[in-house]
Amino acid sequence: MKSDVGTTTARGRLSPELIVATAVELIEADGESAASMRRISAELGVAAMSLYNHVPSKAALLDAVADWVSAQITVPAMPDADWDTRARALARAFRDVATRYPNCMLLAMSRAPMSMVGLAPLEYALEMAHEAGYDEAEAIRLVRAVTSYVIGSVVTSVTRRRAVEAAAAALAAGDPVGPDMDPAHFPHLVALGPALFVLDLDNDFEFGLDLMLRSLRIHERRGG
Repeated sequence: MKSDVGTTTARGRLSPELIVATAVELIEADGESAASMRRISAELGVAAMSLYNHVPSKAALLDAVADWVSAQITVPAMPDADWDTRARALARAFRDVATRYPNCMLLAMSRAPMSMVGLAPLEYALEMAHEAGYDEAEAIRLVRAVTSYVIGSVVTSVTRRRAVEAAAAALAAGDPVGPDMDPAHFPHLVALGPALFVLDLDNDFEFGLDLMLRSLRIHERRGG
């Protein structure tokens, strides 16, 4: 996967921003393990030790990547909207970034935020939970639940897309797709078989988000 962070510069013009941008591209292409100092230096055409003039360690680099991807989440400015509307907007913004940078987002989820920018989406989410009337412990659980849903939907989307592509390739080659199911034992699977391979990822996400936020409204602690 090629990211859109724009890393192309002339040799010798190193900066923390350039190193992080290169790390983002490598992580999205080949996973977190690809962001080694040696590989980044090879991508930039510089000596590996020169990176340490700008980034003190591999851990610091990964922290910077985590903060960078968190900063891509645009917190919507909707001061007059209710918490439900703002929650939907934030969840969609989170999903958009997680879809564009899935590997970096998973990395960010495993590391503590190291900058105020990285903390902004979390503060926004906790503010909305407080507005809905949830106490401190409940607000944390609520934010974790929504975060898990968004990340899960992105991961599931990737696997579903791969499954559909594999099924299409098998059909094109004339190979059977799945077992020959007996309608007596699998009536719903037989009836819905073709629909299971139809991708509608955006509407699937909105359907699940609506179910979750509707449930939160039912259990809203006060007001609303």
